[in-house]
Amino acid sequence: MEKSLIKNAIYKISLNFFNLILPILIGPYLYRVLGSESIGKVKYGESIFNYFFIFATFGIYQYGLREISRIKKDKKKVAQLFTSLFIFSLFTNAISLVVYLLVSYFGFGDQYLFPILLIFSVNFIMNIFYVEWLNEAFENYDFITIKTIAVKIVYVVLLLTLVNNTDDYLIFTILLVVTTALNNIISFIYIKRKVKFDFSHLVFLPHLRPLVLVVIFMNGNILYSQLDIFMLGKFVNEVAVSFYVMSKQITTIISALLLSVVQVTIPRLSYLLGAADEHSYLKLVQKITKIYFAVLFPASIGLFLISDLGVVVYGGNEFAKAGSVLALFSIYMIFLGIDNILSNQVMYVKQKENILVRFIVVCGVMNLILNSVFVYVGHFSAEIAVATTAFSTLILVCMEYYYVIKKLKMPINILSASNLKYLFFSLLFIPLVYLIRHFFTGTYILFIVITVSCIVLYVFLLWITKDDILFMLIDKAKQKVLFKR
Repeated sequence: MEKSLIKNAIYKISLNFFNLILPILIGPYLYRVLGSESIGKVKYGESIFNYFFIFATFGIYQYGLREISRIKKDKKKVAQLFTSLFIFSLFTNAISLVVYLLVSYFGFGDQYLFPILLIFSVNFIMNIFYVEWLNEAFENYDFITIKTIAVKIVYVVLLLTLVNNTDDYLIFTILLVVTTALNNIISFIYIKRKVKFDFSHLVFLPHLRPLVLVVIFMNGNILYSQLDIFMLGKFVNEVAVSFYVMSKQITTIISALLLSVVQVTIPRLSYLLGAADEHSYLKLVQKITKIYFAVLFPASIGLFLISDLGVVVYGGNEFAKAGSVLALFSIYMIFLGIDNILSNQVMYVKQKENILVRFIVVCGVMNLILNSVFVYVGHFSAEIAVATTAFSTLILVCMEYYYVIKKLKMPINILSASNLKYLFFSLLFIPLVYLIRHFFTGTYILFIVITVSCIVLYVFLLWITKDDILFMLIDKAKQKVLFKR
């Protein structure tokens, strides 16, 4: 029986909402206790680790999710594919771990980064048991949600107990690794009750090429945000890293909630294409795109307008100078959101990752060149890093959109009037915020008043224009209330 897409979305949104609330509650404590320099150390080390971890994961999550979604009704094929990918993962993690340890020792053995890098190395072993892609392919979002929330609660308790000052950054690093380990092992035990190993038809080479493409496609951030963090740590300082990372984290929290709508539809979109139901596929993409834009635009514009307040509320007065970084990230969030629609819901689902990879590499190299130019002239900063990444992503979006319209000939009009009205409504926040700042003072009061006022204005505008997305959500809520009665 097909699982309800609405229920899946509710579970996914619930999980991402929890992931949204958790950093909002814990982030301010963490940034205030550790401080900008210690946070910068951990994140700089993590950026180095991530370059090697990309080759350990090797795109298995995304590739496995898509391929299992297509054959999930055939238990034997599922078991065979799972076994092949699991063994393949053993090799990639082992090789990546060895190379990572060698580079860590010879490159950073006498630096403060070495202990941090050693702690992160445990993730290579734990990644062998990362099979969440199998749970998502079977749409087990109820299990994923409950399990992840439970693990995160354990993490919070340990964090509040053990991390109390700036010298505890190694403990914080250990907790990050322990959380990942618990999450992976629990998921592995759960899915192994349903899917057994089947060594009767091990296949590796046919998966290699698409996996390589997925590695580049899904890890384009090595030429974007990860590159920014590394270059800031290398050519500026740890404080610049912390400004960048905190601003990125705030936008990531919001984006994660918005992306629930996109992520939860990938298995269903793959299934519809596998069943040759192009009409239903296109209809679902258009519907999800409209819902996504209805929340993306107000979130981005609203965040831009309170960026100077947000960094202080989240990180404390030590991060007050990061306001401009967060403002740039809020604009970048719009470009990244459109990219997620075009790349995840269209090009990747339609197995055009080979074309997408070329686009990502071209724009990623562009970002590298732009960063290098600013480093050379001595003007590289966290703000410049965000600006160059945003510009490169905008070019990427233009290339993707052209390909989808002209080559795939999909009538998906992202810039339609019905979608852009949400941007217009959001821009009306600007005069409202301008007035509020004339009548209210104080960081926290301003933050609350502006946030609530913008939400009220936006809902009011949707209501008076009889927006179909708003009324669809209201109808769904009414149905649930009546069902419970």
